[in-house]
Amino acid sequence: MVQRIDDKQGKFVLDEATQVGSVILKVKDLERQIEFYENVVGLELLEKNTQQAKFGGKGSRKVIFELEKTAEKLQPTKSTGLFHTAFLLPSREAFATKFFEILRNKETINSPIEQESRFPHFERFIPIARLDSASDHGYSEAFYLYDIEGNGIEIYADRDRGDWDKYPGGSNPLNFKELAPLADFDTDGKLPTETIIGHVHLRVANIEESVDFYINTLGFEEQEIIDTAFFISAGGYHHHLAGNVWSGEGLQKAAENESGLKEVRLKIPTTELFETAKNYIKQQIQIQDLGTEFAVEDPSGNRIVFEIA
Repeated sequence: MVQRIDDKQGKFVLDEATQVGSVILKVKDLERQIEFYENVVGLELLEKNTQQAKFGGKGSRKVIFELEKTAEKLQPTKSTGLFHTAFLLPSREAFATKFFEILRNKETINSPIEQESRFPHFERFIPIARLDSASDHGYSEAFYLYDIEGNGIEIYADRDRGDWDKYPGGSNPLNFKELAPLADFDTDGKLPTETIIGHVHLRVANIEESVDFYINTLGFEEQEIIDTAFFISAGGYHHHLAGNVWSGEGLQKAAENESGLKEVRLKIPTTELFETAKNYIKQQIQIQDLGTEFAVEDPSGNRIVFEIA
């Protein structure tokens, strides 16, 4: 356990076992979004009612992702909020299997008007139409999608931590020749039981303010900061949270009745560490204390909730 007040800097540092627990999105069309996250992303629907859906990996009872039907309209393109939710798979084999399944899947999916205008030459719309990009980041291999309401999705697998320095950083092409032999081409498309939210990438209004908040107030540690983006974590992971201003600076958050991010939920491993974090953070900023969890808003209006694992 390394959650502490750093004696040299007088700065609180989150415990190294702190992780992203789940992400909750506000959606306008719950049924179509359920269909997308089940049939394209490959999550398993664990619970559902008329206003809410909860998802996990195949055969898991652990909720890692939620949709709530609380949006009346889609969020503005230029607003703070979610850049992508990143689903971390347990192995390179699982990553290769899902990547090639997405490329090969030709099943029709329920597509929005935006897709109809973007792909007018298609008689029907297939998941590959939503594949945005794919990259080898050195520490991980990843590909990116958008759901039918424009929320970003990353699906990725980490390389062994001891090997991160052996690969160039940045964004390089995936090695299809290495990945193809690892893939199971007789797959049902479901994400593995062990799938978790590895990190969340946010759209923020200002890099400097955001970095100050997440590091000096919440206790994350810097991994990489550039002019237009930052990457931070607990315990030296490449990043649990990231933020960027690639859509512009000074953007406003989406309204409560607009789609997009509701909250990111972070898990602290023990009650003692949770109380230490809460007591430190509430001395810095106003928090919403809910007993077994507490919530804060970053300078861009993104809601972050801490809970006990």
